[in-house]
Amino acid sequence: MILVTGATGCVGRVVVERLTACGHAVKCLWHWNHEHLAPRKVTIIGGDTRNLASLVEAMEDVDTVVHLASIRRETHTDSFEEVNIGGTRNVVEAMKQTRATRLITVSCLGAETRSAYPFLRSIGKAEEIARASGLNFTVLKSAVVYGPGDWLTAWITGVASALPFVLPLPHAGATRLQPIWVGDLAACVERCLSTRATYRQVVPVGGPQALTLADIAESTLSARGVRRRLVRVPSSLTRQMTRFLARYRGALNEQEMESLSHNRTTETGGVHRVFGFAPARMQAKLDYLRPDSLPPPLPVRFPAWWQAGPPRIRARS
Repeated sequence: MILVTGATGCVGRVVVERLTACGHAVKCLWHWNHEHLAPRKVTIIGGDTRNLASLVEAMEDVDTVVHLASIRRETHTDSFEEVNIGGTRNVVEAMKQTRATRLITVSCLGAETRSAYPFLRSIGKAEEIARASGLNFTVLKSAVVYGPGDWLTAWITGVASALPFVLPLPHAGATRLQPIWVGDLAACVERCLSTRATYRQVVPVGGPQALTLADIAESTLSARGVRRRLVRVPSSLTRQMTRFLARYRGALNEQEMESLSHNRTTETGGVHRVFGFAPARMQAKLDYLRPDSLPPPLPVRFPAWWQAGPPRIRARS
């Protein structure tokens, strides 16, 4: 049995679909009082990575944990220290109290314990906790992920829908990223289960192309069916641009925009070398941005009283 935390996020949803399609028994940690799309053919149990007791209960009959729960932005109720760092620490502790011994987690390129950016620093510390756990771990150090519900294409399309004629790009649009399709990242997660070369390793993964932010914006706008003139804002004016764009849907905050000043790339053939398949090019996987793409089904909600210890339920296929 595989427990997936963060099963309702952009990456988590696709990982759950991939695992079930490959015949694995999957249990999803479902955050209390949050609305999410219901996954199919899985066991659902309410819980929270910040609650050690709920994790210990969720890990009954579990031998492998795919830990994906994290936040990109702090709020008055969620902090990087509690969710990204403390949540990972709780997952490791719960695994030590149960029979789970295999830990697979997703980090990101640029995540370091001494990073100047709080989000990347917190993910770097979480990665360090996994590496020091003594468990059979794999850390997939991923390039920026794109797919339904991602932050990158959501930001580009959100600003483009609000601003006519132009799309401003921070740091002159020159930052080099290596976007990986969420389905390919999910395939990497699933193949970690049987790829011994990933055991007790940090494995960088990325797409097949190193693209500039301007390249990514052009592909995203084309898939969306809109035309905008790209305005390459120099780094010296990026902070002012961030404040101007803060009012629009999908806006990035100042720290997120500043972190885009650094290239985040890795070996372009790394996925093929380690996992035996070639990841897709970005231009071929942007159909979800088309205006006529189907809306998602209605979400489901677990009420707050599930914190008292809800019964397990199995979603209907």
